[in-house]
Amino acid sequence: MKKLRNIILGGIVTGVLIVPVGPAAADTNNGTRHYQFRRNDHQGNWGHYERRDHYGRYPRHDYRRDVRHDNHGHHNKQEIRQDFKDIRNSRNEVKQDRRELRGDYQELRKDRAELRRDIRNGASKQEIFKDRQEIRDDFKEIRKDRTEFRQDQARLDGARRELKSDLRK
Repeated sequence: MKKLRNIILGGIVTGVLIVPVGPAAADTNNGTRHYQFRRNDHQGNWGHYERRDHYGRYPRHDYRRDVRHDNHGHHNKQEIRQDFKDIRNSRNEVKQDRRELRGDYQELRKDRAELRRDIRNGASKQEIFKDRQEIRDDFKEIRKDRTEFRQDQARLDGARRELKSDLRK
C-alpha cells in the first residue's frame, strides 16, 4: 500500500511540474521575429510554403515579371513550331503502330491456339497445313509492321533531337 501511494504521489508531482511548461514551449520563436512560415534553406532561398501570403505581408518585395520564366511554352520561330508538329505527328504514328502490333499479336495467339485445338482434335493434314501457312504469313506481316514501328520510333527520336538543337540556338 505504501508503494502504491508513493507511485501515485510521484505521478501527480510530475504532472504538476510538466503542465505549465507546455504553453510556454509552444509559443517560442527562438528569439527571432521569424516564425515557421518564414524558414528558408539557409542559402537565402525561400521554400514554397512561405509564398502563401507574400502579397500582403512583405511590401518591400519587388514583383516585377521574370521574363526568363514567363511564356515558357510559346515559340515564335517557325522552325521550332514545325519541330513540335513533327514530334506530335511521330508520336501519333508510333501510338497507332503500337496498337496495330498489339492487335496482330493477339490475333496470332488466337490462331496458334486454334491450331493446337485442331491438332488435339485430330484434324486433317490439309487443314493443319493451311493453318500453319496462315500463321507464317501473319508472322511475316507482323515482322514488317515491327520494322515500320521501329522506323517511326527512330523518326520520333530524330525529331526530338532536332528540336533540342533548335531550342539551344
